[in-house]
Amino acid sequence: MATSGTTSTTIITVQDLIDDSARRAGKLAEELTVEQVQSAKNALYYLLSSLPNWGINYWKINRYIQGLQPDQGKYFMPLGCIDVLETNYRTVQRLTNGGYSTTGNGSNAFDGNTDTICYCDNNTSSIGINLGVPAQNYNDVPYYNTAASSYMGSIGILPGVTGLVNSKIEWSNDNITWNLLTEVPNSGWVDNQWQWFDITYGENAVMFRLTQTSGVNMALRELVFGSNPTAIPMSRMNRTDYFNLPNRQFTSNYPLQFWFDRTIPLPSMNVWPVPNNPFPQMEIVYHSYIEDVGALDGEIEIPQYFYMAIVWGLTHQVAAIMPQIDPARIQYAEAQYEKHLRLAQDENRDKSPIFWAPNISYYTS
Repeated sequence: MATSGTTSTTIITVQDLIDDSARRAGKLAEELTVEQVQSAKNALYYLLSSLPNWGINYWKINRYIQGLQPDQGKYFMPLGCIDVLETNYRTVQRLTNGGYSTTGNGSNAFDGNTDTICYCDNNTSSIGINLGVPAQNYNDVPYYNTAASSYMGSIGILPGVTGLVNSKIEWSNDNITWNLLTEVPNSGWVDNQWQWFDITYGENAVMFRLTQTSGVNMALRELVFGSNPTAIPMSRMNRTDYFNLPNRQFTSNYPLQFWFDRTIPLPSMNVWPVPNNPFPQMEIVYHSYIEDVGALDGEIEIPQYFYMAIVWGLTHQVAAIMPQIDPARIQYAEAQYEKHLRLAQDENRDKSPIFWAPNISYYTS
């Protein structure tokens, strides 16, 4: 038997979904007007936006790191965030030995003072650390103590400038050959707003540096090369408990509670106590909406096992807005949507083991 030999390579476009839904509703795809295609596209967006009402879409669980600021208790979430699932208060071990920059005062980026700034003179400068200093000379060749190397897997950038800054993280053991570790993911720098990110596969090396490749001249209040992250779970408060706090502006080095305020367009996390240290972070896992419906020749952001549910859900919506559709088709499409959505949701779950640990200490001596 000859098969395709491929898996999950078939592309179903937005146009395909609209055309197939129209056929199921009793309309030929070529009958659709421009207005009806746009209405169907809007209906698809409504449908995808409603999927979180049925539960967590596991392919839309995201993680990011929010840097904390002294005396700041409210932190807005990324666009599209629905809810926070887990949050940790996190610190990293900072590597600071041998801080330098090719232009400007590099020590300002490693002095622990967010008010001092390392200004670079051009947009190809580097700011980094050399854990092997002081360098030794062996037969007039610089020798760096590789025994002083350390693993680095977390980056914190506190800009001293606002603008577009393209940059990368590099590592070296000899200050001659520099290897790319990662591109900095966010090039839109905002003065005094942390950018934190982890590297999936960090590196054990003597030297690390942040090198600019283009954009406005780099300026840094602080640069953190971190290792050995330590995380403490933060507990979630409800609105009443948060507003009943006697002093919501009380500061501490350990903000271990938060209230999640589900406002629009951006929800926020209100942490308590309010942090008084600029270097810890919140490690956040959150649930987000499915990406917007794009061009007709584009795809939608769903796994394969959801396609039958989506095409029948869109059929139901299209049938409801199209003229002269048999009401029986609308009812049939609704029933098919509910059936296939239930099947998809049965697969859309976390299949890891669950352990129950009942606490009966109140009832025993």
